[in-house]
Amino acid sequence: MSYQFSGFLVAMPLRRPVELPAGAVWREISLPFRGIGVLLPHTIGEILKADQIADFARYLGIANGAPWLFMQYDTWGGEIDFVFGMGATSAGAFGPVEESARGQVEAVYLDLMARLGVGADDALAFKPFERGYWGEQ
Repeated sequence: MSYQFSGFLVAMPLRRPVELPAGAVWREISLPFRGIGVLLPHTIGEILKADQIADFARYLGIANGAPWLFMQYDTWGGEIDFVFGMGATSAGAFGPVEESARGQVEAVYLDLMARLGVGADDALAFKPFERGYWGEQ
């Protein structure tokens, strides 16, 4: 069975906005970084444009200098099948980058996660990408 994530990871605690987009889930993350994650299920399967992602980031209060990553992540039974990401850190903006080629997709995923300070071992066992973390069945 496939697993898909589409949303934001922010390596800094933030206050939850009063309103979230319909269906969105906001969760605090304590490991491997202290911050928040925002699942945007209505964007799963849709590649967003950079300006749409920036608009979401501003709306959610993420585009305020905190290190953030918007990621779309698909896996089918273990190996990563697809990753799309863009974000910003104190070093500046990065992405968008998209990869689905076997032998390359994992390296792109690890690079994106490293930009939030997440090491390879933690990225490959990232709890927010485990089924049920966001309340989904």
